[in-house]
Amino acid sequence: MKVGAAPVSFGVYGPPEATDGRSPEHLVAAMASSGYDGAEFPPAGYAGSPGSAARLFQRRGLVPVGIYIPLHFADPALLARDEAHMEEALCELQETGVGPRLAILADEGSDILLRNPARGDDPTHALSPDAFRELCATANRMAAEIRRRGLVPSFHPHISTYVESPSEVERLLELTDIDLTFDTGHIALGGGDILECLAAWRERINHIHLKDVRLSVLEEAKARGRDDFDVWWADVSVPLGEGDLPLREFLAHLSQSGYRGWAVVEQDRAPISSEAELRSAAGVQARNLQWLRQLEDGSSGKP
Repeated sequence: MKVGAAPVSFGVYGPPEATDGRSPEHLVAAMASSGYDGAEFPPAGYAGSPGSAARLFQRRGLVPVGIYIPLHFADPALLARDEAHMEEALCELQETGVGPRLAILADEGSDILLRNPARGDDPTHALSPDAFRELCATANRMAAEIRRRGLVPSFHPHISTYVESPSEVERLLELTDIDLTFDTGHIALGGGDILECLAAWRERINHIHLKDVRLSVLEEAKARGRDDFDVWWADVSVPLGEGDLPLREFLAHLSQSGYRGWAVVEQDRAPISSEAELRSAAGVQARNLQWLRQLEDGSSGKP
């Protein structure tokens, strides 16, 4: 299994002006220094015009795995803006001739969903059946365009969005031909058992995000009715093996299923605010990779 790094593990969620000004060169150098085979691209435009991120990755010896594309599927006005950003992201992917070139689509939900995470099957804030079918039709349209460009589409279910619970994911799979980015953290936080969901959806999974989480952080936020999602979310992800998820069993099942794609380690954290924090994040991610490699060596019988 090829293992990659993720920009969010280094506190990067948006364009440079939305962070503390850490340069694209600093970010890519930090991801490379952590020892990963490759990484997902930072957000479209982060490194400059299309091709800029690909050139940085090439200089640092990182394989570009894909790029995350957030989309407000349920808000036509915001979706039109998001599709312009998606065009930038697809152009960035087209500039690289290596790696799986995954275009990872994800719903952005809404403000009310940020205040009501992990809805389960409560229909209060869910999309109507017709609106959900429209979301799926849009995802199918986008997936067709992505394939037309020679790229690979994938859909990332995400907490506090309209594709969050296992039942919503299953409905998406019924109504689309797009495969999944299976994020262990988001599936669990959305109410799924990651082992059961892996078994049920395996044939439709073309990418993995490995995340370990503390479920108590979500439970406390819900109990207190917290509306500062971006604040408490930074405490959800923890180093691999230190959270509540059965990642050892998950990885064993994934290997037994014949998965040969990429697994990108995501440990969402607060945005970076200093060079020292960037170095610290790189150290944490190097230890995550070491945890994975030691697990692999143990299962293969290597000393």
